[in-house]
Amino acid sequence: MKPITAFFLLSALIFAFVPHQIAADMNLSKTNDLIEHACNRSTHKDFCVNTLNSHSKSKDADLSGLASIAVTLAYQNATNILHELHLLGNNNTGAEPSIQQGVEECKDYYLDAAEQLENSISALSQKAYHDANTWLKVAETDADSCEAAFQGQKSEMSHKNRLFRQLANNALTVVKVLLVDN
Repeated sequence: MKPITAFFLLSALIFAFVPHQIAADMNLSKTNDLIEHACNRSTHKDFCVNTLNSHSKSKDADLSGLASIAVTLAYQNATNILHELHLLGNNNTGAEPSIQQGVEECKDYYLDAAEQLENSISALSQKAYHDANTWLKVAETDADSCEAAFQGQKSEMSHKNRLFRQLANNALTVVKVLLVDN
């Protein structure tokens, strides 16, 4: 192959791939800026940014999509906790009555939280951001109520409640940004 032909072939390949890489870098930067904007007022900003960045669908999401992702992550966490509470309740037959009662109360709170999060997902799809905001606040409060159900005793639930509150707070933060921006 002649050097001039090789040069043109190599140049064509470079120009074929470089614009796509530049566009991908610009899209990633736009996504990161949107996530930073969405999480800017979060009490756990780094956690919010990292959580949203880790979700595969966040790369193509707009602000409403990020809110749906955040609510869905909180919902998945709430249903996981609810499942663990059912297992804990079944395996804790020899535990102190106050612990057993705390587990039973937490089941009710997390069942309510899951319902509130389902309502929030539905509200987001209908652009009813004020409703989503209200239900997210209730869901976040359910974790506090679960913690209080153990009457100040350290329990297996403390860490789980804290994580759920952070996820619910992420969702609430993004929905509040939606309220301001729309």
